[in-house]
Amino acid sequence: FMGRDTPDKISSDTKPTKSYAAYVLLMLSALYTVNYVDRFLVSGLLDPIKDSLDVSNTYMGFLVGPAFALFYTTLAIPIARLADRYSRVKIIAAGTLVWSLFTVLSGFADTPEAFLVARIGVGIGEAAFLAPAFSLLADYYPPRRRTMAFAILNLGVYFGQMGGLIGGPAIESVAGWQAAFIALGLPGIILAGLTLITIREPMRGQLDDTSPQDKQKDEAAIPIKTLVALLVKTRSYSMMTAGTALGGFAGYGFGYWGPTLFSRGFDLSLTDAGGRFAISFGISGLFGALLMGFICDRLAQRNHRWPFWLSAGGVVGSMAFMMAVCLTENIQIATLLAFPAGLLGGGWVVALQAALQDLLPGKIRATSSSIWAFALTFAGLVGGVQFAGFMIDMFANYPPDIAIRYALTITLLPCIPASFLIASAGYTIISDRKTLKETLISEIR
Repeated sequence: FMGRDTPDKISSDTKPTKSYAAYVLLMLSALYTVNYVDRFLVSGLLDPIKDSLDVSNTYMGFLVGPAFALFYTTLAIPIARLADRYSRVKIIAAGTLVWSLFTVLSGFADTPEAFLVARIGVGIGEAAFLAPAFSLLADYYPPRRRTMAFAILNLGVYFGQMGGLIGGPAIESVAGWQAAFIALGLPGIILAGLTLITIREPMRGQLDDTSPQDKQKDEAAIPIKTLVALLVKTRSYSMMTAGTALGGFAGYGFGYWGPTLFSRGFDLSLTDAGGRFAISFGISGLFGALLMGFICDRLAQRNHRWPFWLSAGGVVGSMAFMMAVCLTENIQIATLLAFPAGLLGGGWVVALQAALQDLLPGKIRATSSSIWAFALTFAGLVGGVQFAGFMIDMFANYPPDIAIRYALTITLLPCIPASFLIASAGYTIISDRKTLKETLISEIR
């Protein structure tokens, strides 16, 4: 099914046209949207699912976080390993079909165990998207345009967030939470077919600044243990990944419990809380991602450290505003504070995604990106989301609105060291890129 990525099976061995590259970006953004719709459905429906399944906040944190993320993160790296050698388009299409089918099956779950199995299935499917998509886009967009391309791809996060948090509760209010999973899982099945039919597999590294001789040397697969050891020694990669993990811990923890904060903290209905949270954070995050892409594509040409500085500022700035959201008791003030929080938080990952692709040679791009994404998702979903649910139960002696405010404020604290790590990663990226390329070729020999 995947198809070995050999020269005679490459669908396109010439540089893509701008119009077709834009179509590929549009399709990947649509896939990322349904990807996040499926994730935030659970976040927007935490309370009705919790009541229906009769489970605790800690268990809901487990269902939203580790139940999904343990399989997502564990399988993402071996799948990315395949994506460095086989058709990325087919891997993405297969993953989309799997996660969409299991989202639909989530709607038929009537016990905690059945819902757990469905979430595991969603995690398995979604493991096949992010790293192959990064790698694919890097072969459709040259370095000078990649940050904006990644910014547009990341719009799927915010459209998906709004779709899950607004669409899910809206359907739940008239047909129950199970119907929301069935209705919003079906579009992904259609998109999986369109992906397989309409997206061509490009030649790897065709837009990189690499000589034909180096591309031929890169064709051999480097052993995974050797690759991991090499990446650990690469200072910019290690610092970037560690900072991303800490930022993801805080961001995922706040993001998945945020609608519940609005519901419990301000005594709103589930539909009102999800809609207000999704619009205030989603729209501002969307503009934050686009703004980051626009600024980085220009400033990075002057100084390669700018993406890291901007990302670090976004992490710590968004933390300050999100803490203020947690601690205010006025819903209007909280909504206003959500806009700068989303604006600053919406772009910090985008800058690192683009910098990562520029750092990595084409033949290790999907696997290395997946290791980075593993750190982000594992720390966020296994760590942050579960930690926030645990902390809410730890403050169980307090009123529910106070408990969730304190819990999420504490969850946001890792943003402080994250900003220092990310800012420091930019100081060696140029030398690391050269060393990584030379060492990789030497290892292959």
